[in-house]
Amino acid sequence: MNFNINLATRVYVDFRKLNICFVLSGLVLSFWLFFSIYTAVNNAANIKKLADYKAKLSHGAGTKVPEKDYANFLANVKNVNSILYRRSYDWLSLLANLERLVPEGIALKGVEPSDRGAILKLSGSARNFSAVRRFIENLENSTTFHEIYLTDHAALKEGSQKGINFTVTCKASAS
Repeated sequence: MNFNINLATRVYVDFRKLNICFVLSGLVLSFWLFFSIYTAVNNAANIKKLADYKAKLSHGAGTKVPEKDYANFLANVKNVNSILYRRSYDWLSLLANLERLVPEGIALKGVEPSDRGAILKLSGSARNFSAVRRFIENLENSTTFHEIYLTDHAALKEGSQKGINFTVTCKASAS
C-alpha cells in the first residue's frame, strides 16, 4: 500500500462526461419545453375555434327559416326527386318478367328500350306462329306490359329449319 497519495489534491471527477450529461439533459429539457409550448398554443387555437363555433350555433338557434323559403326548398327537393325517379328504372325486374313470360319455342334476339324503358321493341324468332301467339297472350295477361302490338313477322327458312322472325312493341310499366 502506498501512503504517499494525497486524496485532497487529486480530482476524481471526469468533467468531460459530466458536461456531456449536462448537454444531453439540456437538449431533452429544451425539446420538452418546445413540445409543451406547441401543445399549449394548439390547445388555445382549438378553444378559440370551439368558442366561435358555439357562438355561431347559439346565434343561429334563435332564427327561423321563413315559411316561403322552406316551401321553395321542399319544391326543389320534389323536383330533384322526380328527376331521379324518372332516370331510374328497374331493369332486373323487367328482364325477370320477360324471362317468365317467354314460352318454349321462342328465342328473343333483341330488347330495344326507348323513352327510358317505357316502350320496348322485342325482336325474336319462333318455331311456329302458335308460339308467337302464346308469347303475345302471356304479355297481355301480365300486369307489367300493356299496349302490345305485333308490328312485323316474316317466315324464315334456313336449310331444313323453318321458323318465323317477329317484332313486338309494348309499353312496360315499372313494377
